[in-house]
Amino acid sequence: AYYGKKAKYVFFFIGDGMSMTQINSSEIFKGTLNGNDSMNRGKLNFTVFPHMGMQATHSANTFITESAAAGTALATGHKTNNDILGMDATKTIKFKSMAEMAKEKGMKVGIVSSVSIDHATPGAFYAHESSRKNLYEIGISLANSGFDYFGGGGFLQPTGKTKDKPNVLDIAKQKGYNIVNSKEDLYKLNKNSGKTIAIDPALAAESAMAYDIDRVNQLSLADFTRKGIEVLDNPNGFFFMVEGGKIDWACHANDAATTIRDVLSFEASIQEALNFYAKHPDETLIVVTGDHETGGMS
Repeated sequence: AYYGKKAKYVFFFIGDGMSMTQINSSEIFKGTLNGNDSMNRGKLNFTVFPHMGMQATHSANTFITESAAAGTALATGHKTNNDILGMDATKTIKFKSMAEMAKEKGMKVGIVSSVSIDHATPGAFYAHESSRKNLYEIGISLANSGFDYFGGGGFLQPTGKTKDKPNVLDIAKQKGYNIVNSKEDLYKLNKNSGKTIAIDPALAAESAMAYDIDRVNQLSLADFTRKGIEVLDNPNGFFFMVEGGKIDWACHANDAATTIRDVLSFEASIQEALNFYAKHPDETLIVVTGDHETGGMS
């Protein structure tokens, strides 16, 4: 147990599908770019943090987890079965997430992901559903969350599976959210912007941001992280979860180059938190982790 000073500003970075092999290969690549020594390994900004720990992310019913069960464990501290989001294995008990706890304490809360914002990992912080596939219901939970900033990907089923339900974004607007989906409007965001949903204007397949290797003059995960910090910064502190979701997707495709580029994009988003930490070193906590490994990378 930890009994020290409580952090006022909390960053929780999750590299989806990212384990030691994804990190190590990215360091080898970075080292190769930075010199002629083939054995030079370029450290990532988070691998030089002063503390390191281990976690077991298997789900309640299988040693091979997936993002809903792993996300629930990371967000709530409780294990559940695969595909269940923010609830116990019987699908009857709703687990409170650390993001919801932070909101109850008066902190501002932000959630950013490079995949759709109703995906399993971001959803674990604000939704409680028997299945991660209940995308419309997860979107409604987002609109009802009261969280202060959502950024990155869009919604997979904004009007439901059969496209006949009220649009999630319209409901969010009724709940006081400002919807931003252009570069210009994202750059204008600041601490006075109020509750905001910022969607990448150049979404790729499945309402996700582009793979970083494909990105040309488009917003990056770091852009959404930097703006999130500006929106969330306030005297009561904040909790900010940022997911590098496409690391996982690139690993599903067994595409090493794309995986590495997305790990480096994830690292760039962590740099935004480190820049903030430099101004608030005694009040800021930055945690970086992965929810599981994907692809059996070696």
